[in-house]
Amino acid sequence: MLVFDLREGDIHNHFFRRGSVAAHVLTRSGASPRLIVAFPAGNMGIAAWFDNAAAPAELSVEGGLSGVEQADGMRGVSALLTSTAPALRVRRLLLGSVRTIRDVGRDGEVPAWLHSAVEVGDTPRGASIAARRTTRDGEHHLELRVEALDGTTATLGAGGHIELTAGPKGLRVRVTALSDEPPLTPVPVGEIVTERAGDDARQRQALAFLTYREKLLAGSWRFLTYFGRDTLLAVRMLLPVLEPAVVEAGLGSVLDRLSPTGEVAHEEAIGELAALLHLEAGRTEGLREPVYDYKMIDDDFLLAPLAAEYLLGTAAGRERAAAFLARRTPGGATYAEALARNVALVLRLATPFAETQDVKELIALEEGERVGEWRDSEEGLGYGRIPFNVNVALVPAALHASARLLASPLLGADAEGAGRAERLARAWKSAGAFFRVELPEDEARRCVSAYAESLGLDPAPALSSLSGTLSFPALALDGEGEPIPVMHSDDSFVLLFTDPPPEALEEIAGRLLRPFPAGLRTPVGVLVANPAFAPDPEIRGLFTVAHYHGTVTWSWQQAMLAAGLSRQLARADLPPRARDALERARGALWEVIHATREARTWELWSWALEDGRYKLVPFGAERAHHDESNAVQLWSTVYLAVHP
Repeated sequence: MLVFDLREGDIHNHFFRRGSVAAHVLTRSGASPRLIVAFPAGNMGIAAWFDNAAAPAELSVEGGLSGVEQADGMRGVSALLTSTAPALRVRRLLLGSVRTIRDVGRDGEVPAWLHSAVEVGDTPRGASIAARRTTRDGEHHLELRVEALDGTTATLGAGGHIELTAGPKGLRVRVTALSDEPPLTPVPVGEIVTERAGDDARQRQALAFLTYREKLLAGSWRFLTYFGRDTLLAVRMLLPVLEPAVVEAGLGSVLDRLSPTGEVAHEEAIGELAALLHLEAGRTEGLREPVYDYKMIDDDFLLAPLAAEYLLGTAAGRERAAAFLARRTPGGATYAEALARNVALVLRLATPFAETQDVKELIALEEGERVGEWRDSEEGLGYGRIPFNVNVALVPAALHASARLLASPLLGADAEGAGRAERLARAWKSAGAFFRVELPEDEARRCVSAYAESLGLDPAPALSSLSGTLSFPALALDGEGEPIPVMHSDDSFVLLFTDPPPEALEEIAGRLLRPFPAGLRTPVGVLVANPAFAPDPEIRGLFTVAHYHGTVTWSWQQAMLAAGLSRQLARADLPPRARDALERARGALWEVIHATREARTWELWSWALEDGRYKLVPFGAERAHHDESNAVQLWSTVYLAVHP
């Protein structure tokens, strides 16, 4: 059995997994109480938003979760829910796909088909209320039962809203959340990582909750399903400590979902969400067949590097490669054939720029799409079209990995194909020049001073770190190939996947050492974006402490920077000056990682100033935040393999 809790400010997270039961229960206290129950099975969930309280109120689980399995196939969890509020009224109740719950949320329009049947009953201890819903395909069910305890009353008010009123012992109800979606097959905690893994119990628990034989889940509660990019990056960083079966579960899940042309599926729609998409398309049969999203461009270039590193670069991978590649996808192709399709795609996509050196032949977001890589909020690239990380790090890495795979017997010992991949990789070395931004020192100082003043920051520490021309790579290029001059943390991809020259490594180290807003470092984390040098105020306005990909910290980005720095320091060809810069950057990075240890498993976090000092703020804790962080995120567990 797996049971653990996490707290992020006013948000309490409770995780439970036993046999076929797995659930994440979230309660949010404060002026806007909320209850979320999310099930990995089918990526389904239940959400209840309560009316704003007259005064901030505590909403919490007392005594932990217990598993429930009924003879009719319904399974889930039960909990004693308590509150300091004298009364709570459920403003909105949703039972459905987690994606639907996210999209509709607290204030979106609720479609008629999403309404639940609510009825009142009686128990020996008082009134009970049950909300039930059958999924759109008519195949599965969700249920929330609320049983009033210890004098608390539960009634249906106007409009059928559940109303709870505290008794002499306060507001106390037992909630039971159930679903009959087919369960996933959990991997036991002791079979996920080797003895080389770090001993952080919370990291191990988070990884275990997200690890199943069928696939690895991206994060909970909001992304409780397969995501290709998240799987590939997390497995790549965890590779030194993962058991081979888990590596192959991750790799296999990606290969199983490749498109006919070799594209990596970014996300899957399963359960009721798949049924909804099929019904919208006019389909009436096979409503539970998964629907895959292929619009992302970065994950296409992540598969070959991981496959090469595992199958050719590890003893376990080499020993198991033949058997693994002989497995078959749901479509009947061998894994070797599926992997070869992706390699062919990489070479095809890389050829136009390699032959022309035309900036407009770099890898851009798909036509009509505003997202395409990990910064997948609409403003995450500053509305750029050509991402830095894809073109400067991932394409060259995928080409080198493709060459290794093609040259090996695994993909037919194709010497000609391997040679072509290496030639393409050499041609892509020039891609970084298109992203380079340079500012004279006096201009950089003006930008830092003005931006620091706008944030209420003392500019002195940042200004003292500037000396000479300031250079950094743009976050992205616009559709005309012009740089979006936002400093960023995607040097992490360069460090982990490529071998940059010493002078480039020194520049990267500088960005990690310089205090924000001259660089990226703050006492509460390395920021993923710094718009101080963007002359357009509209661009700067897209990267705030409230934006999902703004001046915030993502745990996995810090981990990948740390892994990348260690990889570069293992090189034998570094001159002393570059090595010293990297050592200092690594020390500064680990200083902030250790300072935010409590948040390691989180997806991301923000910050605020309190008496002139940085204070860590859980992302999503403020109504002004544009999104919400997951309490556990797959790629935030990689510190099990990433050490100082």
